[in-house]
Amino acid sequence: MSCPILKLIDPKLRLMTLVIIVFAPSILHSQQKNISLNRFFSQEVERAYIGDRVEFIHTASKPYLESQIDIERVDGLRKDTTKVYYVGSGKLFKRHLFSIKKDDYFLAIDPLFDFSFGNDISDTTAGYSGRSLYMNQRGLQFLGDVGKQFSFQTSFYESQAFVPWYLRQQVVATGVYPGFGRTKPFKVQGFDFAMANGWVNYSPKPWISVQFGQGKNFIGNGYRSLLLSDAAFSYPYIKAILTSPDKKWQYNTMYASLQTLERLPRGEVPESLFKRKGGSFHYLSWVPTPGIELGLFEGIIWERYDSSGTKPQPYGGYIPVMGVNTALNGYGNMNHVITGVNARFIVTKHSFVYGQFVTDDISSLRFGYQLGMKYFDLGIKNLDIQLEWNSLASNLYTSHYSLQSYSHVNQPLGHPSGPATQEMLAILNYRKHRFITQVKLNRISHSTGPEGNWASDPNIILTNIAAWPVHYVDQIDVNVGIFVNPVTNFQLSIGYTGRTDRTDFNWMNDAKQRTDYLYVSVRTNLINRYTDF
Repeated sequence: MSCPILKLIDPKLRLMTLVIIVFAPSILHSQQKNISLNRFFSQEVERAYIGDRVEFIHTASKPYLESQIDIERVDGLRKDTTKVYYVGSGKLFKRHLFSIKKDDYFLAIDPLFDFSFGNDISDTTAGYSGRSLYMNQRGLQFLGDVGKQFSFQTSFYESQAFVPWYLRQQVVATGVYPGFGRTKPFKVQGFDFAMANGWVNYSPKPWISVQFGQGKNFIGNGYRSLLLSDAAFSYPYIKAILTSPDKKWQYNTMYASLQTLERLPRGEVPESLFKRKGGSFHYLSWVPTPGIELGLFEGIIWERYDSSGTKPQPYGGYIPVMGVNTALNGYGNMNHVITGVNARFIVTKHSFVYGQFVTDDISSLRFGYQLGMKYFDLGIKNLDIQLEWNSLASNLYTSHYSLQSYSHVNQPLGHPSGPATQEMLAILNYRKHRFITQVKLNRISHSTGPEGNWASDPNIILTNIAAWPVHYVDQIDVNVGIFVNPVTNFQLSIGYTGRTDRTDFNWMNDAKQRTDYLYVSVRTNLINRYTDF
């Protein structure tokens, strides 16, 4: 008998899901599940441990495993003690839609959705003005624990959307919806896109975890990451996390299968495959005291295709030791090396500062910097503020061989704006009981020339234009809502996005585009959605 739900899941994940579900009853219950990458959960983990001067915790490498933290200390993850008197209200406000929990296993199923409707009242674009905008996104999530050592999760999203004009321009230019990957046309000027994620985690001992699947990862404490971000599409990966007995050291090593959107030469198949590349990522974190966290990062994009066709993964890509491949390959070669540093310092029991440094070519001064600050309970409980500055040099993330750029499916693996970018942002959050609100402001300046294109060749120097136009973005996002269910971060909200896109051509009047998007949304907010670049 076939399962209609499994038919909707990425084929690579079907066998994984079937094996776990079939054999789950025969094995034993634990908590090795990933905590959602959504910023809300990361903030609450940081809040729970910021005043702790005893606990050694590594906060930069995400997603966290439930076994790495005490979830009873974390709001949104701890057991909800709200009293409910009906089965229906319990599932709506505090539980999974469907779950089975025994001594030897746990299984849960939840719907995933984003139903957002709105209008851009400032849009006067011919053929687009007055159009109702919406996101119609549906999906399912399966997750569970199998014994004391195994956990799993699989999810998928199917989406159709009509988006504000500035976002439509981005999608048309790149061929992908930010964070979700390739799109297909939907009706007139709409987009259809999907995403499937899934993983299995095995933790034979408290100090080691091995995970394989398809998903996203993040290195850093900021809203952005210049090292490895979750702003790009999901990818297949296998990674291991090792922690020292005193918990002061943690080592993450991961290999990922990445791809471009360039097609292989067409063979006998109706649609040829895409050219692939490999990615290996290592992150070493050290917490000498509970108030200091320091980390070293190394990422390498490996050549998997050349003029002779597809190549096997170089053996060096499987070496799990940080620094070896940087020493062997160096900067500026075919296998693209990215290195960097991450740091976090707790200043008070309510605040910490953080920062990053990244480079892929020291001799050419191709550097990126991040500096930020978070302050929790700013005079009022659960009133939080975050300030952040990001600066990326020209040609950062690029390679003289375009297939080797630091990207995946036409999206940078670091800052989503790419190189030649300056950004200032501020985020204010407040939550009381189930009431939530957020105000986010950011200003970005980004070169439209080849030095600002992560896919361009940094060795090509164009002299026919004295100065390439600079694209400026000023954006404010405000939303107010109700936090319905913490299990899936189910929220009801109304919001406003105000945005000005301005391009300074130097020799002529600036070109401006204004967005004033009002919307209402009903969503399970488990993933970060970046449309502010």
